[in-house]
Amino acid sequence: MHTVYKAILTITGVGWTAVIIFLTAIDLLHDWVEVESERLNNPIWWALQEWGLWYIYTPILFLWLNELSQQNKVCWRDYLVCCSALFVLSMSIQAGFDYLVYRDDIPYTLYYFAPLHPLVIYVCFMIWYKFIRIETSEENNSAMINQRLLVDLGGDKSFIQIKDIVHIVAARNYVEIHTESHQYLKRATLSQFEAMLPTDMFVRTHRSYLVNLAYVERIITKASGNAIIKLSTGAQISLSKGYKKALKSRFDMLSQAA
Repeated sequence: MHTVYKAILTITGVGWTAVIIFLTAIDLLHDWVEVESERLNNPIWWALQEWGLWYIYTPILFLWLNELSQQNKVCWRDYLVCCSALFVLSMSIQAGFDYLVYRDDIPYTLYYFAPLHPLVIYVCFMIWYKFIRIETSEENNSAMINQRLLVDLGGDKSFIQIKDIVHIVAARNYVEIHTESHQYLKRATLSQFEAMLPTDMFVRTHRSYLVNLAYVERIITKASGNAIIKLSTGAQISLSKGYKKALKSRFDMLSQAA
């Protein structure tokens, strides 16, 4: 999250500073080449005065869009409402400021800025979408499912697809990766390896085991409260009492999704 904030502040600061410097330079160049009667004679800070509030609007927009993107079933209409709300806010403040400070008529201010602010908001939206947007867990999981991992098979290296992993067992500084046909090794702790996996596909069943939910066939509960998970491959994996609730919750979510 701190990385996201840093990106937002950096893009906002660098982007708007560049825009303001560019507009100021164009204004100065215009007055330099034109005869005195055609010069604009704007103060040196005019661009900062007109666009400085976007140093505030832009990060607000980025954070709002990020918040929307993390919600379930968000659609483009929600993004449109967000951008429209910022347009109304920015135009209202601009019109009010120009009227109070310069005594500019409100219709004139609206006429001057109304075409510009939607364009600015659109550019900000595209920058957010390309460089700042936080992918949803569904997007991350979908991408991860189709990823391949480089693992050890004897003295060789081999690629396996994440979706083909049945279960994983901790083995000191390594993890044993079991598929339906082979057993592989990878140098990592179980926690490190768990972070590489899609959260909606794998679940921890024991401090030493991770299981692919797609291969769970049956759960056999013992008198002690612990259980055994029987997989479709015939393997049996321990299920500790401390992980039973999380496993049940995961299966409930899958049932609702189905």
